[in-house]
Amino acid sequence: MSTFRQVLGLWLVPDFAGVERGEIPPPHVNYDTLDTRDVAQTLSKFNDCGEDVAISVPNDAVDQVTVQFRLTGRVAGSPQCEDFALELLNMAERTGYLDTRGCWAELHALPNRRHAPPPVLLLFVVSGDFDGVMVWSQQLRMRLGIRAADMLKQIAGDVADADYQGHLPSELAMYFGRTFGIPYRRECLVTGLASSPVPY
Repeated sequence: MSTFRQVLGLWLVPDFAGVERGEIPPPHVNYDTLDTRDVAQTLSKFNDCGEDVAISVPNDAVDQVTVQFRLTGRVAGSPQCEDFALELLNMAERTGYLDTRGCWAELHALPNRRHAPPPVLLLFVVSGDFDGVMVWSQQLRMRLGIRAADMLKQIAGDVADADYQGHLPSELAMYFGRTFGIPYRRECLVTGLASSPVPY
C-alpha cells in the first residue's frame, strides 16, 4: 500500500503585548537552529491516538509579514499559503529531510530565515495509510477543541465560523513560546492545505 501524505497547517497567534509594552525586545527566529525533530515529536506525542503515522516538520515556517503582505496585495500569493504547502508536499514525496529553505525562498516576504519574525503558520506533513492519516488529523482538531471536527455537527449542517477555532493546551502554547521566543495565545486553527491523491 502506498504512503498517503497530508500537509496540515497549524495557525498560531504570537502575543506581542510584552513587546508593545517595551518589556521584551522584538523576537526573531533563526531557523538554522530549529529542532524540527523535537517539534515533530511534540506534535506526535500531543496527538498520540494509536495510529501508525509519521509527523515531519520542515526547517522553516510562515510568519505574519508574509501573510499580511499577501492579504494586502503587496506580494503575490494566497494568504492561506497553499503554495508553501504544495512545495512541502512535493518535497516530502521525494525525501525524508524537509529542507524547504530553497523552495520557499521566493514565497516569503522576508527571505532572511536566520532573523525572521516568529511563525503564525506551522506547516507539517502527516504520512501513513489513508485511514490512519485521516483519523490522526481529525483527532488533532478534536484535541484542540475545534467543534467543527464533530461529525454530528457536520452531518447536521450546524457548523458556524466560530466552530473552526481551537485552543492550544497551555503546555503546547508554552512549548511554542520556548521554541520561538515569544508567548503564544491559546487561539489556533488547523487547515488541510495539500495532500496526496485520495486512494479509490
